[in-house]
Amino acid sequence: MNLNQTFTVLFWQAKSRKLNGQCMVYARVTINGRRIEISTNRKIPEKHWNAKLQRAKGISHEVKSLNNHLDAMKAALYQHHSRLLTMGKTVTPLLLKNEYFGISEDRKTLNEAFDFLLKQYSDKVNIGKTSTATLKKYQYTFAKTQSFVQNKYRASDMMLSDIGTNFLADFYHYLFTEEKLSNNTSMKYVSRVKTLFLVANGRGWMKSNLAATFKCSYEEENPNRLEMEELQILRNKSFTITRLAEAKDCFVFMCYTGFAYADVRELSETNLFKGIDGGIWVAKNRKKTKANECVPLLPPALKILEKYREHPYCKIKNVLLPIKSNQKFNGYLKEIADLCGIRKELSTHAARHTFATTVTLENDMPLETVSKMLGHRSLKTTQRYAKVTNKKISDNMQLLKKKLFL
Repeated sequence: MNLNQTFTVLFWQAKSRKLNGQCMVYARVTINGRRIEISTNRKIPEKHWNAKLQRAKGISHEVKSLNNHLDAMKAALYQHHSRLLTMGKTVTPLLLKNEYFGISEDRKTLNEAFDFLLKQYSDKVNIGKTSTATLKKYQYTFAKTQSFVQNKYRASDMMLSDIGTNFLADFYHYLFTEEKLSNNTSMKYVSRVKTLFLVANGRGWMKSNLAATFKCSYEEENPNRLEMEELQILRNKSFTITRLAEAKDCFVFMCYTGFAYADVRELSETNLFKGIDGGIWVAKNRKKTKANECVPLLPPALKILEKYREHPYCKIKNVLLPIKSNQKFNGYLKEIADLCGIRKELSTHAARHTFATTVTLENDMPLETVSKMLGHRSLKTTQRYAKVTNKKISDNMQLLKKKLFL
């Protein structure tokens, strides 16, 4: 930071550019001997200008208005100069002029900031450091933000410097009331905009950290899962339609392994190995977190793998299961639930919760073991699954009855 810069601002009248007796007034900015002219966009008769005082003379409203404008312009130039020095910039007359007119390398619009963030996530996807799903979530957030700005401000974009402290609260309100999204879904969108604001603040595009102006609060949800009776109904159900039979088997496999859709569709023979118990295990780094997920295969899961060992799709794709695209798969699961009389929304995430709660935790498997098999980085994440269920209450009460009354 160069604090020894010479810096002056003076105002002068361009008499050579007289028009109808009026002369334009300019500001001359000089920094370390280098100077630049900035038009004040104000004119005044030559006879009303005091060159020595660099001010208009007289008491008319026109004179007072011009002098007030010159004072405000000078104060603004000094403020910009001081701010640039504080930021460690090498201040030049051109840089200061651009700052004054808002033409700055540090000034970004909301759309430009999103473009930058999306480019970063896209680069991470290309080198395998993040998932395509994460990139898509930020793309959806960008689209929601654009809709909000259009609805709230009647604009297609806005300067980051113009965003106020109520932006995040208003964005949440828009998502919750206009878009009719749930609280938790709305909060997730707001959370991603907070990430954007943190990046913008860190890069100097926003002077204040607006991410701190809104705290995301999530409502506790009861994860959708199958009871053991429902899982048995699903296992025993036969389908003559091939696509439904395959989708059912893939879903049941997830219920007995806890693997997410993105990981199941990539499983191959290389993911199978013989465990210390002599049985077949499956291990894979989760696509979402890169954490290792390692699960000994239970008999239903083994039976399903054996069923599709020679399946044409599996042999061509070199995978263990013939699982289709996520959209088609979820569509098939809705049909399957109806045909099985299961009044719950079947989804890939419901299968993961079924494994975590119905298959393992309800059968007294330690939380630490379940956490490892799910590929969680901390027990705190797994504790979301460890809800006290009716079955656990019943089992515990039966033990209590035997202890107290039998």
